[in-house]
Amino acid sequence: MSPDPTPARRLQDALEPIAMVHVHSGEAREQYAALGLERFAGYVLGRAGTLGLPPTNLVVATFGVFEPDMLGGVYESALTTATVPDVLAAKQAAATRCLHRVLGEPGRDVEEVIAVLRAGLERAPLLGKPLFGGLSSLDWPGDAWGRLWHAANLLREFRGDAHLACLVAYGIGALESNLLTEAHVGIPVPEYMRTRSWSEADITAARDDLVDRVLLTPDGVLTERGATLRRDVEDATEAALDPVLEGMEHALDRVVQRCTTWSRDLRAQGAFPDDDGKLRAG
Repeated sequence: MSPDPTPARRLQDALEPIAMVHVHSGEAREQYAALGLERFAGYVLGRAGTLGLPPTNLVVATFGVFEPDMLGGVYESALTTATVPDVLAAKQAAATRCLHRVLGEPGRDVEEVIAVLRAGLERAPLLGKPLFGGLSSLDWPGDAWGRLWHAANLLREFRGDAHLACLVAYGIGALESNLLTEAHVGIPVPEYMRTRSWSEADITAARDDLVDRVLLTPDGVLTERGATLRRDVEDATEAALDPVLEGMEHALDRVVQRCTTWSRDLRAQGAFPDDDGKLRAG
């Protein structure tokens, strides 16, 4: 039996569908299509654009898990089609419209949750968090659902930056991190990794390396050593969230409860994949 999720993991799972409606919702496709972009290109330019107009290598370095040539090509192509300000506006509009459509008019509980999340974010250190730092420089939306989405995205990027730093510290590269995460959350190896556009040759080489390091079995199962390392990475990632949780004081359970309800509605309406594996891989 798997252990109960930690407070940081509970918060992540509750917020992930809210944070990602600008990628998976019908509104996102419509907003990006109006700029001449496919959904993934809108996601790439919208995420990278929080850094301003970064060079391609910086985008690859901060995103971490995608095949570099593919990611760089999508980013550079998107820049010839749409501007960063337009994509950032489309991203926010898509999220806000989606949340209004699925969840209705925001009530007092939305503002209460936002206040708690902002209190936690005020305690989040910027050091070593490039995507979080870039996103935190943007103005907060005026709409209540937009502010909730923005808060969820800030926490997602903070956790992502921290997780990438922990992987590097433990000597885990981009391909290896994908494979270990698949095995950790129970996704058949390398099913999820293929969605990141890595070649079969690259996947095989990374898998062989993990087998040689006694982190993964030949059939894609974590060894005892691999499970320990992956838990250590997760523990270190979640330790980075300690200041945020402390800033939220005793309101975590209430925030998780409300956000989980909203996220379930978003999943039910197709605004986020109804896939527990994808949720846990975040």
